[in-house]
Amino acid sequence: MQEKKQSISRKVITVDGSIGITIPAEMAKQLNLTNGSEVEIHPAPNGFSVTKKASLDPAFIASMEKGLKEYHGALEILRKSDE
Repeated sequence: MQEKKQSISRKVITVDGSIGITIPAEMAKQLNLTNGSEVEIHPAPNGFSVTKKASLDPAFIASMEKGLKEYHGALEILRKSDE
């Protein structure tokens, strides 16, 4: 069964020289948003959509850093060959 979408109303507020809106706690919980979470805002025909920005797994980042360190010389040769 499809979840019924609720309409909410919010006022635009000033936040550190910019403008913003608040996200109701229940919606933030559904999106797993917490203080400091990053979101992506996408234009839509009648407004915009907000989605939580995907984060990279720390193990993946560590593997990439290890590979970049290990193969730095080869990667540098490839980079220079494109110049």
